[in-house]
Amino acid sequence: MNEVLELIEKKKVEFAQLPLFKFLVDDTINPIERVSWAPCFAPFAMMFKDINAYALRREPADSAIQEMINRHSYEDGRHWRWYLEDIENLGLDEKLNYSDTLKFLWGEQTKKTRELSYTLFALCINETDLMVKLAIIESIESTGTVALRHFAKLGEQIQEVTQKKCRYFSGYHLKVETGHIQGGKTYEETDDFLRNIQLTEEQKFKAFSTVEIVFESFSESMNEMMAYVQKNSKENHQVMTHA
Repeated sequence: MNEVLELIEKKKVEFAQLPLFKFLVDDTINPIERVSWAPCFAPFAMMFKDINAYALRREPADSAIQEMINRHSYEDGRHWRWYLEDIENLGLDEKLNYSDTLKFLWGEQTKKTRELSYTLFALCINETDLMVKLAIIESIESTGTVALRHFAKLGEQIQEVTQKKCRYFSGYHLKVETGHIQGGKTYEETDDFLRNIQLTEEQKFKAFSTVEIVFESFSESMNEMMAYVQKNSKENHQVMTHA
């Protein structure tokens, strides 16, 4: 598994260079504007609950690793509540009525984020090899670590402006993430455990392939949200120019 973790680290470094993350830390832009893409994230933030409950979790667990995955699924599967809290606190749920919301969530502007959710669900539910499933989880966790590190400072700045605390887009979320699967061990214990797993060549090949798919899917979603920001900024500028 050590080689798989090295690939994940390489992809993580590349992922961190995406335009959306540079946008998130641009202090010249109002922090509320920097999180304006949050509604686009709904298909993933809400679907992640189901990915954990129905695609990752297997009860009763028939192995120590499945038990580890189950514990992780309960931890990660509850963060959608924080997302909804933040959407409300940021005033973002006041802009669309129900039918407009449905059109938006299943429209072109969230297409890649829906595809990300479907891809992750399919990978997790169809993969029977727990070693490969661990590689999928580790890839997801790595993308999350990148995003949450950017959210941490942004959450503080949002609180300064709104006097309201964020829990999803904030350091609060980062504090409960270890960067590894959360199976009741410390980061160091989990890291040692994963690196000492010996994979067959077939497992390695499948793990490498799924890591690439996970990062590519997340990258497309992040780029889609950046495109949403740019489109809205352009439209707002045109409105102000013609006002």
